[in-house]
Amino acid sequence: MDLSNRSLVAVDLGLLDGVNGLEELNLSGNRFMSIDLSVLAFCPSILRLKLDHNNIRIIDLSPLGYCANLEILDLSFNQILRIDLGALSECKVIAALNLVNNRIMVLDLTPISRCARLEELSLLGNPIKRLDLTPLFACASLRSLVVADSARLISKKRPEIEILIPPALNRLIAADRVEFIDQ
Repeated sequence: MDLSNRSLVAVDLGLLDGVNGLEELNLSGNRFMSIDLSVLAFCPSILRLKLDHNNIRIIDLSPLGYCANLEILDLSFNQILRIDLGALSECKVIAALNLVNNRIMVLDLTPISRCARLEELSLLGNPIKRLDLTPLFACASLRSLVVADSARLISKKRPEIEILIPPALNRLIAADRVEFIDQ
């Protein structure tokens, strides 16, 4: 379902309740400041959720815990200050998470450790000062991690075998961007 670029300020997603086979919901390019995703708990077939280029400040991702087939979540170009990624631990096939150009200062990546198929994580354009990459060592498919050069990247895990490190982390380690700290 494509409701992108319509200058919407609100939308009743309750209309999606009972819609079978919904694979994509595109609400990009509107003017939402918040959005209630609770109806998506009843849309398990959703693969792509695009909420980029809005004015979202607050978002509750908990309904996405029921969207086990979710592959792409795009929340880029919003005004998000804080985000709890906890629900994404149930999205085992998520391949791309885009949080570019928000206002996120602190981000806990622990829930992402259960997303073994995650390939792309984009965090550029957020004022993140310190980011613990430890959970990402469980994301073997991670090939792209985009984060500001100014962010201090740390890890409580020192890799034992280089071949097991996700490619995106391998590049950051090789460039001396990751600081390994004692637990």
